[in-house]
Order: sequence, then structure tokens, then C-alpha cells
Amino acid sequence: MAHAAVAGLASLLLLYAHVHVRADAAATLVQGQLLGGNDTLVSANGTFALGFFAPRGAGGNPERRYLGVMYAQAAEQTVPWVANRDAPVSAASGAYSATVTASGELQVLEGDRVAWRTNTSSPLGNVTLTIFDSGNLVLSAGGEGAQAVVVWQSFDHPADTFLPGMSITLDRRNGAVRRTLFTSWRSPGDPATGDFTLGIDPLGSAQLYIWQSRGGENTTYWRSGQWANTNFVGVPWRSLYVYGFKLNGDQSQSNGIMSYTFSTYNSSQYRFMLHPNGTETCYMLLDGTGDWETVWSQPTIPCQAYNMCGANAECAAGDNGQAICSCLKGFEPRSAAEYSNGNWTLGCVRSAPLTCEKNISGGDVFADLAGVKLPNFAVWGSTVGDEDACKQSCLANCSCGAYSYNTGTGCLTWGQELMDIYQFPTEEGYDLHIKVPASVLETGSKTRRWTTVIVVVAIVVAAILAACGLLLWKCRRRIKGKLGIVGRENKKPSLLRLAREARQDFSGPKQPDREEAEDGKTCELPLFAFEILAAATGDFNSANKLGEGGFGHVYKGRLPGGEEIAVKRLSRSSGQGREEFKNEVILIAKLQHRNLVKLLGCCIQGEEKILVYEYMPNKSLDAFLFDPARRGLLDWKTRFHIIEGIARGLLYLHRDSRLRVVHRDLKASNILLDHDMNPKISDFGMARIFGGDQNQVNTNRVVGTLGYMSPEYAMEGLFSVRSDVYSFGILILEIISGQKNSSFHHMEGSLNIVGYAWQLWNADKGEQLIDPSIRGTCSVREALRCVHMALLCVQDHACDRPDIPYVVLALGSDSSVLPMPKPPTFTLQCTSSDRDWLFRDKADESYSACDLTVTMLKGR
Repeated sequence: MAHAAVAGLASLLLLYAHVHVRADAAATLVQGQLLGGNDTLVSANGTFALGFFAPRGAGGNPERRYLGVMYAQAAEQTVPWVANRDAPVSAASGAYSATVTASGELQVLEGDRVAWRTNTSSPLGNVTLTIFDSGNLVLSAGGEGAQAVVVWQSFDHPADTFLPGMSITLDRRNGAVRRTLFTSWRSPGDPATGDFTLGIDPLGSAQLYIWQSRGGENTTYWRSGQWANTNFVGVPWRSLYVYGFKLNGDQSQSNGIMSYTFSTYNSSQYRFMLHPNGTETCYMLLDGTGDWETVWSQPTIPCQAYNMCGANAECAAGDNGQAICSCLKGFEPRSAAEYSNGNWTLGCVRSAPLTCEKNISGGDVFADLAGVKLPNFAVWGSTVGDEDACKQSCLANCSCGAYSYNTGTGCLTWGQELMDIYQFPTEEGYDLHIKVPASVLETGSKTRRWTTVIVVVAIVVAAILAACGLLLWKCRRRIKGKLGIVGRENKKPSLLRLAREARQDFSGPKQPDREEAEDGKTCELPLFAFEILAAATGDFNSANKLGEGGFGHVYKGRLPGGEEIAVKRLSRSSGQGREEFKNEVILIAKLQHRNLVKLLGCCIQGEEKILVYEYMPNKSLDAFLFDPARRGLLDWKTRFHIIEGIARGLLYLHRDSRLRVVHRDLKASNILLDHDMNPKISDFGMARIFGGDQNQVNTNRVVGTLGYMSPEYAMEGLFSVRSDVYSFGILILEIISGQKNSSFHHMEGSLNIVGYAWQLWNADKGEQLIDPSIRGTCSVREALRCVHMALLCVQDHACDRPDIPYVVLALGSDSSVLPMPKPPTFTLQCTSSDRDWLFRDKADESYSACDLTVTMLKGR
């Protein structure tokens, strides 16, 4: 008994011989210190913290404690790395801690029991544990700074999260395969090793794979597709180079090692996380709120899962995301009965053998499949220099079943089994050329010819019937007119049907009454009763008016539950309002992004056409920017934040959304500001959706605001995504200068803001363009870089302007070298300032507001 007491006292003395680290300690733990259950280490910039935690998600045990690296500024518990994920300590014991031993080992202790250890040692002594601003936990020995030797680091032993500065590595040197693997948690509340693992294809294809563990075996759950210099072919709509994502090494494996790394392109924090359900998601930490925004995620629909449709088939997503499988051209189901029953695992086989294989005359050709995720198991033709050579190499090889060539991947060829093909719903994706017997395409050509004949005949018959019907209608109307019985027709607009086309999942306010559409079905976009909106706005009281535009007024309202809203009520007398209203209902409901204003619902009741938006407490950008009394509230940090936010919103519209949208009326009054001064692009009444093969559109109805219009749009009616880039360049200049684009007409030569900015920048006097209210406190270097970018955006010719992905990348990087802009030659002048004019396509309406001035500006 006495012996046990002495032993217990010795253990207690040993425990208290360590010095505890308190919560306000530095970023380093040295030998002889204990990190207790309530203690933390915090990185130098306060981004990351190391300490014990209890997971808060579902499926966990609240009595378990884990040592982990956490985001210190996130609103919710976010743990990118866990030490003892499979060896938790008990909270009930009350005696759990972490320490650094003299031998050079990090240990997690429960009393005197070692629950987890790094299994490291160092003879150098002076061992310390440091949490760095990158989130890397480093055990080093032998001194500080350059003298320190890394004994162990958490980045080499990842959990479920890929952070900037980490690497996903495949090392195939000396015949062995060594990989960096990321493993999911078992559940949101249990950090233990889960069922899903992410890493590089061990065969060296440079693809990322997610494997699922089932019954002790790993099966492929998802793959990224081949690396194409800036993105993976399986996730093409989000160009990963924007996030600094890159491949180190190449597919030739010349040195036997390759790795993926990524780095943040601006001050925002990003992470890639492998969830317990096998989904890989890229998150961005929102400034100010501490919330995480999802910027990329896969797989989220069945078609993105690996080989959903079996071999030699393609998967396309239906309206509700379900998988629709079909055999490739020249193939048929291996089992027609199984395929028709929805069992696609058996895949498809060739309907006719290749001529090369069977020595059959007629030759082989290629059937084109556009916009797809390229198949798995490609062979990289490193010596093939162009597409024709790639095609010929496949034709000459009887074992080659398909090829693809683009500048990102080079020449890729496949064997006879084409696995995991996904048909992208947008214009993104890559072209696959499938080898088939020439007879397959010839049969298809004959079928198409007969189909064309039938369609043409049907169109001619329909046209004749329509003409007869129109003639009869006119005759009937003329007879009724003579009898004096022609009345006013009152046709109810079918806008509810248009609202139903906005099929976007929505969790809106509970207050609005759901109205029924014309066919008796409930409209999927929330519909507000007119009485609710009238009550919310004080019967549209002028005291609640926030502003007005060409198609009606905007009012502030408050719903019965207290939620504040902005109500856009279209004027009944507006001839153009109906078209713009339909456009916004269809378009905005399908777009969701932190830098786009959110549409909460609409009201279509009688003659009323009303849109309901989230309320922006700081109103629009022009209310600050062009008000001398409030302009000083926008410091340079806020202005740059607004510039970046608008750029991210445009990136979403032009490239990353489910649609490809050109706004056409980007200006300061259409940039709304929320409580934290985050910009949100609004007013999509004039926006246009581009088709998959469209780069430029010509219109006879030029709409928008002069001063923000690009030259080709204002003068020729040509618009594209580069038209929005031009407007964005004008916005940048306005934000930097604090002046309207039309306020420079008094300057010598009657220059607009573009000409004035060019003259100052060309004469190395760009600082004079900066708003005097912030000139003394802003980063002049950063502001001048923005001026430089703005001048690139307002180039006369659309082809000379950068696209938005480049703009976003360049704004977030001080190291990239911007090209020299060309001097502007066209300046569009308005004789009346501060007025928005619309060019209309009606013959009896004409507006003459502007004179066109051509000014030649010489460059330095």
C-alpha cells in the first residue's frame, strides 16, 4: 500500500514538473512543457490554433477528446488535422495533455499512458513544436530558424484536408510506390479513419482518385480526369489555376515523382476537404463572417461517380440530376434487357467490329463526341505534336479505340474499353473521337437524310396551315369590325409559367403564400401574395422608397417574421418592363453566388409584376462613391475588396455558373452593398444567356448605360463577355477616382474617364487619379496596378481585353506581370450627364443623347 502511494506521488510530481502552456501563449511548445486540455498554441497571425477539442458533428462521442489543428477564426468548428484520430483520450479522466519529449517525440498522454506518438527521435536536442501560419505543425530540433532540423511535420501525415502549402505526392522511384493519401473522417462527429481515401493514381496518370473501402477492398469511387495544365478534365468549369493549383512534374515521370500543390491567390483562405460521404469540396473562408462558402464539389450527382454507366457508354444528367445512360456511337448494350431495366453495369459492346481488327474492307473512321469528361486509362502520346498526327497514330493502331487532342493534355489514346465518360451539361468539356467502322456513320447519314426530308415536309405543311389560319383570322376580324363587335382583348400574361422554369433549389422565407400557376401546379419559385408585399412596404409608401429605375420603383419592406426585403415593383406603364421582368425571373433564380444579389421570390397578381430581393442595408455603390459626404467611408481596403468581389461575381456569371451570362448593364448603381460592404451584382433585366457555341452576339436592340458600353456594343450592337469586361474596367476607374465616368467632360479635350486615366498613367502621374480622400492612406502600388488592369479592360477591341479568370488571378497576385495596354482611340461622350439612355428598336421612338467623338491619344 505504501509502495503504491509512493509511486502515485512520484507520478504526480512528474506531472507537475512540466510547465503548462496557457491559451494566450505563443506558437511554440518546448521540451518540459505540457499542453493541457484547456490550453492552445496559436500561429503568429492568429489563423490556426493547436489544442484539444470535442467534435460537434453527428455520430461522435462527446466524452472523447482529440488533439487537432483548428481554424481560429472560423465561425464553426473546423479541424483540418487530427493527431490521435484513432486513439482518443477520455474527457472523464481529466488528465490528458500533449508534450514534447527530450528524445524528440510528440506524445498525447492520458495520465501517464501514451495514447498517441509521432515515433520520432533526434540526437540534436532542443526539440520544439511550432504551429505555423500555414497550419503546418512542425517538430524541429537543433536550434531556431535556419539551424533547425525538421524531425516531423503534420503536412507529411495529412488527415482529410488539403491546405495551401501541402502536396499530394506520388513517388515511383526505385520500383516502389509511395503516396500521400488523405482519408475522410468516419462521420462528421468522429475523426477516426473513414471509408474514403484520396490520392494520385498509382499508375502515374496524374489523375486524382477517391477510393472507397468496402469489405476490406478499395474500389474506385471518383476520379478527376487527366490534368490539362490549368484544371482537370473532369472538373473543367472551375479553372483550378485561379487557386494556384498546379502539377509539379509531368506524365512522362522522367524523375519518378509528381505532386500537386496549391496556394491562395489573394488573402482569402481555401481548403479542400474529403467528406465522410466521399465528396471532395473546396471551401473559401468568408472575410468578416467566418463562414465557409463552397466553391467546388464532386461528386454531387450520380453521373460524377465513377463509371456509372459501364464500359463504352456515356452518362448525362437529367432534369433532377438522375443519371441517363446511353451507348456510344457504334455500340449497343451488352444485355438489352438489363440496360432497359436500368442495370448499366454490364455496359456496351461494339455493334460491328472495326475493319482493322477483322481485315474487313471499308475502313474505319471517327465519330465525334463533344463536351465530355475524357475516359479513364488513357495512353499519353508524348511524341505526337499535333491533332492530325494523333488521329493518324490511332488509325494505324488496331488496338486504339479512340483519341483526343487539345493543348492542355496533348495526344491521348485509348484501347477498346472506354470507361467513365460524363457528358457535361454546359459548353465545357473535351472532344473525344471514337473509332468506328465507316458503315456505322454511313447508316447514320442515310437516316439523317430521311429525317431531314421528313422535317422539311412537316415545316412546309405547318407553314401553309399557319398562313391559312392567319388569313381566316383576319377575314373573321374584318367581318366583326364591320358589324361593330370588335372588343378589347384582355390576355392574361403567362409569366407564372416562366417563373416555374427557374428550377433552382430554394429555401426562402416562410411568410409568402404559395400561389397556383395557370395549370393548377405550384410554382417552384416562391410567390408572394400582393397583400403581404403591400403590408410589408406600408402600401408602397414613398417613405420606404429605396430608388427607382427605368421600369419601376424599389421599396424597403419588412415581412411578418421580421426579415427585411427589397421590393422591385414594375410600373404598369412601362412598355419594356415585362420583358426585363421575365428575364430576371428566369435568370436570377438559377444563379446563386455570394457576389450576386439573391432573388427571394416574385409576385404576379393581376397587372402587378413584382420582384422580391434580399435587402442590402448599404444600398448601392454609387450612393457612397459619388457622394462627397460619404466617399471617405470607402477606404482603399474596402474599395479593393469591392473590386475583387465584382470580379468574382463576373467570373461566376461568365464561366462558373450553370448558365453563361452576359450582364450588359454593369455600373455603380447596379452594385449593391451588404452590411459588411460585400458587393453584389444586381439588375439582370438586360442580361443575356450565351449558348454553348456562342462567343459573340449581334442585337438590333442596344440597351444599357452610355459611358459603360464597350465601343463594339454601342456602335455595332455586338456584345460578348468582353463587353462586361469593358464595363468592369470603367467601374474600377470610378472606384479608384471616386468620380463618375461622365464627370471629366470639363477637362481639356472633353475626355471621358478612360482618356483622362490614360493621359495620367501614360505620363507616370497615375497617383493623381486616386481619390484625394484616400490618397494619403491607400496602397499606391496596389491602386496603380488596378489602374493598369482597368486600362487593359477598356481596350477598344474586344480581343485585346483580358477575360475575367485572368483578371481575378492578376488582381490577387502582385508577382504577375501585366501586359502594356494600347492607347484608347474611341471615347463616347454624353452631352447630358448622369442620365441612363436606352436605345430602342421601335421605329416611332428615337433618342439622341450622345455625340460620338474619336480622339487619338498617343502612347509613351
